[in-house]
Amino acid sequence: MSTTTARVFDLPALPPVLPAFARAALSASRKVTSPVAIPEWTVRVGSLGFDRPHVAAYNALCGFNRADQIAMTYPQVLATPLYLNLMTRSGFPLPLMGLVHVRNRIEMRRELSIDENFDVSVSLGASREVRAGLELDLIVSFSELDGDVLWKATMTVLKRGPKRDGDAPAATTSAPQAEPGLAQYLTISAPEDIGRRYARISQDFNPIHLYATSAKLFGFKRAIAHGLWTKARVLAELSPRLAQSPRLFDVQFRQPLLLPGRATLRYVQESARIDYALLEAAGGKVHLAGTLR
Repeated sequence: MSTTTARVFDLPALPPVLPAFARAALSASRKVTSPVAIPEWTVRVGSLGFDRPHVAAYNALCGFNRADQIAMTYPQVLATPLYLNLMTRSGFPLPLMGLVHVRNRIEMRRELSIDENFDVSVSLGASREVRAGLELDLIVSFSELDGDVLWKATMTVLKRGPKRDGDAPAATTSAPQAEPGLAQYLTISAPEDIGRRYARISQDFNPIHLYATSAKLFGFKRAIAHGLWTKARVLAELSPRLAQSPRLFDVQFRQPLLLPGRATLRYVQESARIDYALLEAAGGKVHLAGTLR
């Protein structure tokens, strides 16, 4: 994709999210032209710390055992106001409503401490045309103060468009393939109100996660579980099974988990690696799949 001039927006603190959601709703009128010019933008905040009550509330909601643990998935939640700020700026070429989070990859060099401060940034990364439309990577980074990146997430979102012959297919993450005797199974439950409870913590008030009535406006039968809550629940179940804290957590989001709902977590563990898939409780639908290692 073609790009425009690089810019860095330095903010004094995390911005409020409600104005961003208002701008997101207004972005529905954006006309997408081809080729899409993705700006080389970064928004960042320096010396950001963690709030202990917020961390504890997140851990309780997602099923982590320690109240003061910085879960591998938590920094991305903290950065929600930054990527909303970035994508709702004038000049961002895509409408936010209707963007689909299709993949998410977290890499970290070491665990983050609740008492540390970090430089946090969100950047618009690579984009590519695929059969389903246009994919865009958003890069979220937590770095030592004026130092190296310690934690990075790559969020891949999709703007659906008309399918065309010859476009590259979207990257896939296969569900773990193994003999039935080698796979293990757990059950994950998603209460009807989990979207609202997660929204209060994550500040992501996307209407498809809140109520059946609001989700139906976007074509869903009921509200759907937030993909990052579901990913965190998978992490809470699987990470204690590894001898050491994981350093990579990869997921592809496939089919939504309707609320309330139950799903079966199937996983295959080999030494320091776990391949997993979250499956429909009754049926063969895959909600998400990936690797933890």
